[in-house]
Amino acid sequence: MIYDISIIIMLALFLLSFVVFIRWILKKIFGFNIHNLSCIRVAFISLLSGVLIVGLGYQLRTSAQKRIDEQNESKVALESKKKTKAKSESKAASESKKRAKAKSESKVELESKVELESKVELESKKRARAKSESKAALESKKRARAKSESKAASESKKRIKAKSESKVELESKKRARAKSESKAASESKKRAKAKSESKVELESKKRARAKSESKAASESKKRARAKSKSEVSSAKKKKKQHSDTYQNIETIFNMHTIKYLSNRRIFKKGSAVALRDFKVIDFGADKMKQYHVLIAPKNASKTYFLLVFGDNIYKGRITYSSKITVLGSLNGKSRVNDSQINSGIAQRYLGKRDILVLIDRIQVKN
Repeated sequence: MIYDISIIIMLALFLLSFVVFIRWILKKIFGFNIHNLSCIRVAFISLLSGVLIVGLGYQLRTSAQKRIDEQNESKVALESKKKTKAKSESKAASESKKRAKAKSESKVELESKVELESKVELESKKRARAKSESKAALESKKRARAKSESKAASESKKRIKAKSESKVELESKKRARAKSESKAASESKKRAKAKSESKVELESKKRARAKSESKAASESKKRARAKSKSEVSSAKKKKKQHSDTYQNIETIFNMHTIKYLSNRRIFKKGSAVALRDFKVIDFGADKMKQYHVLIAPKNASKTYFLLVFGDNIYKGRITYSSKITVLGSLNGKSRVNDSQINSGIAQRYLGKRDILVLIDRIQVKN
């Protein structure tokens, strides 16, 4: 209340001083003097007094009006407080939103960073896998090349072995042909001698008959009988001597280990041997009309001997149940190659160890 009255008094004094200041300015500067200023003063003072009365009336109003005013003021204060609270709440909400946004942005950034790191790790893993796969592919290629080179080397070795075996077979064939030719020549010589001898005997018989038919007939008969007996006995002796010169191979070698011996030992002990009653394992014939026969002894069915011969040695029939007796010589170790397979021997015998035989004589029992 006192505060309001002091404010009204200060306003009245200010208005009075303002009027006096305006009069002084008009008089000193502009030289304008207001003669009726007293009327103005009266009017002003009356106006000022009216204002003061109104102010005092306002200050001296009833308690009910003051309560109303205080309630209005409290309402205004409450509204202002509410507004401030709303503003503070809005500020707090905005700040919380900003914080939430900042948190969400930080979370997004963290997630993006984690995703980037995971992507980088995945890419690094993929690169590592690609490198390892490329290394594995290179190693596999190197191994494949090494295998192919080793296969090529083994094939070349096999070809060289096949060539050497074919050369050995050709040499053995040449030797067999030379032996067969020499045998044929010796047989032809023997036949010629026998023919000449028979001719001489016939001439002698004719002469003896001419001299004394009766004596010559009897003597010639005796002589013929004696000669036939001597020839039969000599032929038997020759056959026995011829067969006795060939030793049984089973008494010289162990049939289970002969294929592991060296060629030197086989050549040394394997000349003039007899392979008696060997069974036929498999056989075939090539374009040159030569037989390729795999035989084996009874007690060692997996020890193979290879016979290669033509019609000049044997012209008969050979079956799987045949039993073959061979007189000849061993010509070293070998393996069943493509030439034998192409002749008709079964594929399962390809590469099997065998022993080559040079044939002097062959006998087949079906």
